[in-house]
Amino acid sequence: MTETEFLEASEALMQAVEDAVDACGLDLDCDRSGNVLTLEGDNGEQIVINRHTPTGQMWLATRKGGLHFENKDGRWLNTRDGTTFESALSEAVRFVCGPQASITLK
Repeated sequence: MTETEFLEASEALMQAVEDAVDACGLDLDCDRSGNVLTLEGDNGEQIVINRHTPTGQMWLATRKGGLHFENKDGRWLNTRDGTTFESALSEAVRFVCGPQASITLK
């Protein structure tokens, strides 16, 4: 993947996350500053999503830890175990907003 392709794909992912937060109806504040998108619950817990251009990865972190994702055939997959970005985001949202919380990327 070229750097331009990475930037386009990562921008689309960040926009999809922002759109999903807007649509999910959860108490999540969304703040974007450059390459970093921060989702914060009303309890102060955060999910930080970072575009890391030098490695061609998207990073997702909570207080529980961080994960790295690479785009493979149009899917963002965890570099360690191959799980999808969406499943990791869903788990992070449940951590921040409670076990019943749900979010879906389009």
